[in-house]
Amino acid sequence: MTGGQGGQRPKNLSAFSLIFLGLGSTIGSSFFLASGMAIRAAGPAVILGYVFSGVVFYLVLVSLGHLALKYRQRESVRGYVEEALGPTGAFITGWNLWLTSLVGMVSEAVAMAIYTRFWFPWLPLWILVLAYGFLVTVINYYGVDIVDKFEGGLTIIKAGSVLAFTGAMLYVILTRRPAVAVTGLLPFFPNGLRGLNQAIVITTFAYGAGALAAAVGDTRNPRQAVPLATAGMALAQALFFLLPVTALVAVTPWSLISSQSSPFVTGLEHAGIRLGGSVLNAIVLVASFSVLLGSMFTAVAMLASLARDREAPAFLIAGAGERPVKALVVTSGAMLLVSLLAIFLPRHIYRYAVTATGYFSFVNWGAILAARLYLSLPAKYGGRLDTKGLLVAGAGLAGLAAISLMGLTMPEQRFSLLVMVASTLVLLVAGMLVKRGKLAPEAGNREGAAGWLERLLGGPGRNPV
Repeated sequence: MTGGQGGQRPKNLSAFSLIFLGLGSTIGSSFFLASGMAIRAAGPAVILGYVFSGVVFYLVLVSLGHLALKYRQRESVRGYVEEALGPTGAFITGWNLWLTSLVGMVSEAVAMAIYTRFWFPWLPLWILVLAYGFLVTVINYYGVDIVDKFEGGLTIIKAGSVLAFTGAMLYVILTRRPAVAVTGLLPFFPNGLRGLNQAIVITTFAYGAGALAAAVGDTRNPRQAVPLATAGMALAQALFFLLPVTALVAVTPWSLISSQSSPFVTGLEHAGIRLGGSVLNAIVLVASFSVLLGSMFTAVAMLASLARDREAPAFLIAGAGERPVKALVVTSGAMLLVSLLAIFLPRHIYRYAVTATGYFSFVNWGAILAARLYLSLPAKYGGRLDTKGLLVAGAGLAGLAAISLMGLTMPEQRFSLLVMVASTLVLLVAGMLVKRGKLAPEAGNREGAAGWLERLLGGPGRNPV
């Protein structure tokens, strides 16, 4: 994390550790709050959305595992993509990972603000968002080592709360106590296929491979651990999403679900377990905070890594053993700047942040699948076609394309999709210019960011003295 970037990390993670890490990084607002948007859109049919998204996610994980074993000398998704697709692909992937983490941080901060308003509804959303953004920045600077020690405990608490909620809903279904009308799963498609299509982008956002992607290089036995972890993580996330959501929509009418509070809190209150709703709200607040911390770490580490590889301004480079403070300040400033949208779009900022994070994630997933597809070609597979790899990567890319086409038909998602396409095109052009030396920031260049921006704007630039 931000504290201490130098040195080699111990390669001692097992398959179980990778699965645990993956669960911890995804049980946040993408599940506890965004699922309410998906349920509101699709009703009980949201179950199919999680199944479809889970299949695409599994194909991405299988491809990631193959890349990790193929390029064991590289320890990041950006490194895998560079080996397969070249430096421009790695440039796009690296900067897009930073953007994904940035928008994800905004969604988690907004979610925390919404949770807090459960107890203090009079507090303005934007003040809470900025306060949580500032707090997570301070902790990333001073207390990351402490956060690391508690991350495992937080994951246990989050996973335990999901299991406890599922158990409570099953108790209500089986005993009809407390006295509440169990709605069942009918009508299954209250808003038709359009509602399901709208929900699929949100359910896809719930799945996340970021932590696993960052840690696959730290396994002590990659050939054994990585395949087990990819399969185990896909199954674990599917179960952790499908079981509680199915139990929720079986007990709680989908029309009661709102994006202004956690659907699981609503479910407990509907079932008459009001104290449980307040306790769960506190747990999901902590869950989002832990994911927010992890997302900021990922963004800061990626920005510092891009600077070291001369793909970001040289002033962001941190010395050996130093905290990447400048990368932290830039990332935090960008997050707080985007968070100001909460002032102007208080009712829609979370929806925009969630859908944008989902579509930005598609670029990362698409890069992994494209790299796997490339390795399946005869020229890279000993003169013959890797049929299995071709099918896995092709099916995954087809799934992402289908979800994106669905988004184009929906005004509330079209904007986020077009922003993703535009940013990817900008990164493509910038990556090509950087690799041709026209934007390359010189490490050790005294002019630092000013010179990098000068080259970006087409100025003459100066050689370091």
